[in-house]
Amino acid sequence: MNIPWKIKSTIFKLIDFFNAPSALYFLQKYVTGRSKIGRFQISPIWKAHKSYLNQYSATENIFEFGAGKSLAQNLFISDIATNQTVVDLNPMIDFGLVEHVRSQISELVVLKSQSKISSLDELSLYGIEYRAPYDASKTDFTDKSLSACISTNTLEHIPKDSIIAIFSELFRTLKDDGIVSAKIDYSDHYAHTDKSISLLNYLKFNEETWKKYNHNCHYQNRLRHYDYVAIFIRCGFVVIEEDLSFSEENVPAEIAESFRDKDATRCATSAHVILKKSS
Repeated sequence: MNIPWKIKSTIFKLIDFFNAPSALYFLQKYVTGRSKIGRFQISPIWKAHKSYLNQYSATENIFEFGAGKSLAQNLFISDIATNQTVVDLNPMIDFGLVEHVRSQISELVVLKSQSKISSLDELSLYGIEYRAPYDASKTDFTDKSLSACISTNTLEHIPKDSIIAIFSELFRTLKDDGIVSAKIDYSDHYAHTDKSISLLNYLKFNEETWKKYNHNCHYQNRLRHYDYVAIFIRCGFVVIEEDLSFSEENVPAEIAESFRDKDATRCATSAHVILKKSS
């Protein structure tokens, strides 16, 4: 469904004004279809996470923040994961979607259980514990207790200071040989439902103008790849692998001064990075 981005911004503004996040989910599920799952397809991102977890022998205690509604990714990797703790800042889980994807994943992957999932107790049979509301910057994990943290298209929705707090906590809780596997979407999310604008459309605006279109219920931090790398280094991590995508050929002619004259990665539309603690 194609929705002009300024109209969508106005809708988000109203959702913020009336403090009605449930309205956003309704729109995503029944209007735009962005939270609706049809016939199951394995995401390349899930495959990549699973591959990295196996490659670095990081399959024991896995943590994910920003787990979302269907937990499809977590169910897909559950065959190799001893246990997973998956969290959201606000409750997001939709057991109808969870069971929908479970039934289809079970045709492709040998899961820990054949039980249907309609509750947190049934979800635990798959080695998955879901917690919400939960602040990933203030966890109850002991020091060096996690083998891995995975994150998929979540970091771009978190303010910079909160990202720093989360990764400082990850540094404390991750084992010395543990990894972070993070997929970050650097594109303007308004372009996902408005094909008339560039995936980098939001780089045209200075910070003051962008505030008019950036709303709490659909926040986009506009951080670029070099910003994230600087944060990771600040928090004690090193990037050991990175895969950047440049999916936008029509880069806007006008780029705000804050993004101008930066290195070429400012135009990346996504990245998958693997982090380890610096030695």
